[in-house]
Amino acid sequence: MIYKFIQPSLHLQGIVKDYLLLHFEFDNNSPMSVKPFPANTHHSLVFYLRGCVTAFDPMTGASKVYPKTSINGSQISRFDFHLSPHYLMFSVNFQPSGLTKFLNLPLTEFVDERIDAEAILNPGIHQLHEQMVNANSYESIVQMVELYLWKRIQHLKTDYHPIDKVAQIIAAQPAKFDVKKLANFACLSISQFERKFMQQMGITPKFYARINRFYQAYQIKDSNPTADWLSIALETGYYDYQHLVKDFKQFSATSPHSLLEAQAKAPERILGFA
Repeated sequence: MIYKFIQPSLHLQGIVKDYLLLHFEFDNNSPMSVKPFPANTHHSLVFYLRGCVTAFDPMTGASKVYPKTSINGSQISRFDFHLSPHYLMFSVNFQPSGLTKFLNLPLTEFVDERIDAEAILNPGIHQLHEQMVNANSYESIVQMVELYLWKRIQHLKTDYHPIDKVAQIIAAQPAKFDVKKLANFACLSISQFERKFMQQMGITPKFYARINRFYQAYQIKDSNPTADWLSIALETGYYDYQHLVKDFKQFSATSPHSLLEAQAKAPERILGFA
C-alpha cells in the first residue's frame, strides 16, 4: 500500500506540479472507505487503475461514479469520495494554468466536474490507461505517464504570460488579494484580467482567493491540531471565527470541527500514511 507524492521530471515542471500515487487494500467485508473532499482549486488528470470512486454530494444527496480517466477542474463545493476496497489511482496534478494549456481549452465548463478524458483527449489516453493497468511496477506507471505528457506538450503552444503566475501568488497569500495590483502585475486592465483568469481557472480571481483562504485555514488546523480556530482565522485573513465558519459551511457543507473529524477517518489516516 502506498500514498506518495512524486516530483515530475524537470522538462515537465512548467505544466505539472506533482503526481499523487495511491494504492489501498481493505478487507472486502470492511465498510467502504470515505474521503471528504472540500472545495479546492486543484486541477488534475486522474487515472483510476483499480476499483473506482463514487462521489456523494452531501448537499443534494446525489451520487455518481467517476470515469476511469477523468479531468478535474476547480471544485467549489464538497464531495465525499467512497473508495473500492482495492483501489489504485494515479493523479497528474497541474500547475495553476497548466491544465488549460494542456487541453488548449478554457476551464469554465470544468468547474465541479470530473469529465471523461477520453471524450476530450485523443485515443492515446485510452491506450495509456490500459498500459498503466498492466504495468508491473509503480516506476513504470510514472514513466508511461511522463512519456505521454511530454509527447503532447511538445505539440502545444505554451507561451507564458505574467497572468500564469497570478494564481500561484493568490494561492500562497489569498488574504492579501487585491484585484487592481494583480491586474497591473499581469499587464492587463481589471476586466481583461478577470476574463483571462476565468478562462484559465474556471472561476473569478476573487472566488479563487476565497476558496484558497478557506483551504489554507483547513490545512493549518489539519497539520496543527492544537492550534485554536480563532488564531487560525486571524492568521488567514478572516475578521473573526464566525467569518471562517461561514466559508467552511459554504465550501465543506459542515463546521470546521466536523470536517476535521471526517478527515480523521479518511483511508490514508486509517492506514497511517498521514
